[in-house]
This record gives sequence, structure tokens and C-alpha cells, in this order.
Amino acid sequence: MKPWVGISLMPEADFIESALPLFQNGDVDVIEWSFDTLRSTSKEPQWLSLLLSEYSKSGRLIGHGVRYSLLKGQWDSNQEKWLKQLSKAVKKYNYRHVTEHFGFMSSDDFHKGTPLPVPLNKITLAIGQDRLKRLQNISQLPVGIENLAFALSTEQVKEQGEFLEKLIEPVNGFLILDLHNIWCQANNFEIDPLLLVRSYPLDKVKEIHVSGGSWADVSTSKNKVRRDTHDEAVPKEVLALLKETLPLCKNVEYVIFERLGNTIKTEKDKLQFAKDFLQIKKIVATQRKNETSPTESFTKNKIKHSVPKEPLQNEVLRKQQQFIIETLFAHKDVSKATELLIKNKALKDWDPYLWKDYMVETAMVLIKKWN
Repeated sequence: MKPWVGISLMPEADFIESALPLFQNGDVDVIEWSFDTLRSTSKEPQWLSLLLSEYSKSGRLIGHGVRYSLLKGQWDSNQEKWLKQLSKAVKKYNYRHVTEHFGFMSSDDFHKGTPLPVPLNKITLAIGQDRLKRLQNISQLPVGIENLAFALSTEQVKEQGEFLEKLIEPVNGFLILDLHNIWCQANNFEIDPLLLVRSYPLDKVKEIHVSGGSWADVSTSKNKVRRDTHDEAVPKEVLALLKETLPLCKNVEYVIFERLGNTIKTEKDKLQFAKDFLQIKKIVATQRKNETSPTESFTKNKIKHSVPKEPLQNEVLRKQQQFIIETLFAHKDVSKATELLIKNKALKDWDPYLWKDYMVETAMVLIKKWN
């Protein structure tokens, strides 16, 4: 398969100003739209609605979510709202598939927070599978999950490929392999990035994400922590990883470039945006020169998973997640917070004694930012 190369669309004016020449030149094969970015479809700028409609009609639009909180122990009104928003989105536009992120959101605010990892066990797996079935029942589309950039321990990093493969099995799902997320993990835990790529079920990879990010200073390590902030140029190492990864992912159909709106401030930023996208497109064209691209027409199959009327919840998991967030929010001292987490016997499956201080510190910063 020769993947379509596209852009993760952002609603900000600086973004479309930078991307417009690429659209005008016909360089953007497909667009990915995070349908839960805006609180209401009434807030869509006119240019955004026109662009989404155009790509929808031509069968070149894919959907992405960021707020579902797939592995949250509690089912709440935010998740109900998210599914209702999804239902409206798939009726308004013709998406080829819909995807979400691994993990649970660190804030109860529907439009804030960052996804955090959970351990692989029967409870977390059952809840994740329940959530995916409900997502697919409403969307009636193929469903995928994106690997996470953030982890607290090496063990969490190494088990994520297995976790994702088990999660998507009941919905016959697929993976988004985010290469900058891989590179974040590789840097933060001193793992070879290609070795980490190979730990994922690569035959299930249908989409690849490529982006940039930033480095964060931490007091608990002499090294900086790599963050998936989507606000800077794509590192040359991530582009090199794309070259190495593409031959391993025979079923990939889309390669998506991501950069956040409101991060393209200068003329230099605009030029870098175009340069990053065209570099990605050139790599894909070189790697898959003689292969067939996806077709614009695609068939939707009737999908109906049998799920209980009430979404699956688990009080133990809810309390674990709540304790972790409250502890990391309440304390400034990393060692004190970690000590409390280790002492909590209910967190045995989470293995907090294996958590890296510098990642705990990073989590504390993120949770304080969004709560």
C-alpha cells in the first residue's frame, strides 16, 4: 500500500494560513480532523466547514478523538457527551475511520488534561474493550487506538504494544503508530526507538503520525524530558525513524503530519511547517514508489457489538486513578508523592516503586496545569 499523506487539521487562523499553499498545490491527500476539538460544531469557522465537506465528499477524511478517556475506571457525563458528539460528527461528515488515544484523562474538564497510562490487567482491558465497542456501535466505522507518549516506568513502555493489540481485538481494530510518541519514550527511558517500534503489532498499523515536540527541564534528572507538544519542527531523528518504520508496516494507509494551531508564529515557522510536510511526503513516495494507494470509495459495514446497557465501571480502578491524580496534584516534593503512592497497597498492580522520578515530576507538572 502507498499511503496517502495528510495533515491533522487545526481550526486556528495561523494554521490554515500556513497550510493553504499545500492545499492549493494539491499536496494534501487526506485530512484528519479531531471532531472533539471544538465544543460545538457551531463554532466551526466557515473555511473549516468547507474544507471538511470537500474532503468528506471525496472520501479523504479521517476522524480522530482526544477526550474519550478510554481507560477511565468511572463512566461519567463527559464520556456520554463525547459519544453524542461523535454521533453528530459521523452524520455530518463522511469519515473513513475514527481513532482515539490510549490511557485516561488526568482532568475531569472535558476539554483539558493529558492522557496517562494504566497497567495491563483484566479490569483495565475489559473497560477499554467495552469503551471501544460503544465507540464502534455509534460510529459504524473501523476503530483505531494511538500509542501514548507518556509513561512512568520502563515496564509501562514495554507492555504498551501488547496492551493495544489486546484492546483492539474484539472490534477488529487497528493502530495509529505515532513515531514522535515512540521517540519520546525512547529518549525518556533510554530505549532504542526502532526496537520499541518492533514491540508493536506492526501488521495492525493502519496510520502513522509524525510530529515535533519540545524538551522540558526537570529537577530530578540532569537530562531533559521529551514532551509530545506538537509545537516545533519534526526532529531529523523522527524523519529517519519514519524511513525505517514504513517498510515494517505493510498495511499502513495514511501518514499524518501534526502541528498545533497557534504555534506557527513567524515566517520561519510557516516555512518549516511546509518543509516538514513535504519531507514526510517525499519519504513516503520514495519508500512506496510502485504500490497502490487507497481508493476514494470505501464500504461501510453494519456493526453491532453486544454490550450491557450500562457501561462497564470499576470502583477499585476509579479510586486508584483518583488517588494518583490527587497525590500528584497535592504535593510539590516528588519523593514524598512517590512514597505515598508506594505505601498505598491498592496500587500494587501499578508498581509505583518502578516509576522514574523525572517522569513523576513531569506528571505532577501536567496535572497541576490542567486541574
